[in-house]
Amino acid sequence: MSLLGGKKKEQEIDSKRISGLAAVKRRYVTTRILEDTATKRNQIISGMKSMIEDELKKLQSLPVRAQSMAYFDDIARFYGRREKEVREFKDSGGKVVGSLCMFAPNEIIAASGALPIRFCSGFHETTGPANMILGDAGLCPLVKSTLGLEMTDSSPYLSMCDLLVAPTPCDAKLKLGEILQDFLPVLMLNVPKIKAGEVNRKQWAEELGILMDKLEALTGKKIKKNDLKNSIEIYQRAYSAWRELTDLRREADVLWGRDTLMIAQLTNYDDIRRWTENVHKLIAELKKMKEEGKSVVREDVPRIMLAGSPVIWPNWKIPDIIEESNALIVVDELCSATRALTNPVVVDEYTMRGMIDAVSERYLYPCTCPCFSPNLERDDNLLNRIKEFRVDGVIFHVLKGCHLNALDATRIKRILEEAEIPMFTIESEYEMGDYQQIKLRLEAFLEMVRAEVVF
Repeated sequence: MSLLGGKKKEQEIDSKRISGLAAVKRRYVTTRILEDTATKRNQIISGMKSMIEDELKKLQSLPVRAQSMAYFDDIARFYGRREKEVREFKDSGGKVVGSLCMFAPNEIIAASGALPIRFCSGFHETTGPANMILGDAGLCPLVKSTLGLEMTDSSPYLSMCDLLVAPTPCDAKLKLGEILQDFLPVLMLNVPKIKAGEVNRKQWAEELGILMDKLEALTGKKIKKNDLKNSIEIYQRAYSAWRELTDLRREADVLWGRDTLMIAQLTNYDDIRRWTENVHKLIAELKKMKEEGKSVVREDVPRIMLAGSPVIWPNWKIPDIIEESNALIVVDELCSATRALTNPVVVDEYTMRGMIDAVSERYLYPCTCPCFSPNLERDDNLLNRIKEFRVDGVIFHVLKGCHLNALDATRIKRILEEAEIPMFTIESEYEMGDYQQIKLRLEAFLEMVRAEVVF
């Protein structure tokens, strides 16, 4: 039995999808490509489900793991409870708005009455199909995987999107948004690469104004002052919960780094209010663990910061290797985790103009994405968090083809050398073929850090 209730029904749906897309003028996708990828759908979905379950088994077998993590494990199963909720919302007439990057403001999307979902794929199964279009073997695997999700119609969430918001922090994301227009409505957001200056500030504010107009046309609902105020406050509470969880992790090693990364990424899919409630439940349990003197690791293990390119669930290859090598990820600076949840919208006055300006500023100025130049804030944030979390070493992860992070790594390594903080840069793909090589190199680095910690 297939995911959709039988082979015959699935073939009918695939045929309907292909014929529907064939009626649209496309620039990249051919009917032949769609027919070829449709034959791979069952196999890809099966592999994606297995990948999720395999990773969850690893996390669930961790010693001294909080029981409250069971909720997050459940939501992390993409083909399950949350998928059903989103489908019911859409079937009832609701609009689903996806986004491809943290620059898309969830506060505005939610204020329109639409359901925001943020997409970035961590599945290596879907990188292959994307190569039929992209043709660049060295392109970012995150981009290839995300495109492959849509090509094979294997994402339960992406297939429900009425609109996709595609910010343009890099060339690969720019082209991803363009290609996806062959499948569904896409609104590109032009991210200014230089923050300074009134022209750039106004340009970004105008981009968000266009987004608001598009959302209002999609939902048939005018975004009112109270709608935006309520939405901002909902996300402020979520960021507050994350900050409390982060503060607790600074004080005690009561939560695995892998679990923390997963909790952060589930804000992309989960009901944000329910996510906030469950983070508070987790915090209450972790506080009891702290009082009882429980810890997930010994005191002498290396305390690691994970930095660089995004690490996307369930592709936990790098975090797994780090923590299976007797180290602990105590903090990160990833756009797929802490960077996306650190800075809430700060409103000076709750007028419509004041709130829009506040949202606009929040999604531009605090961000330390390597797309910006200069990017001095990233250096300062790294050094501050290293000090706050007593970091022993930094592992800077670079996805193959992520040129911006590769360039930043050179500068950051020099800065950390001056601060006498060891840093190791590792380039990786989504596939597991480089697992053993990466494992050996990371273990050697961690052994060096461990020797310094013991000394």
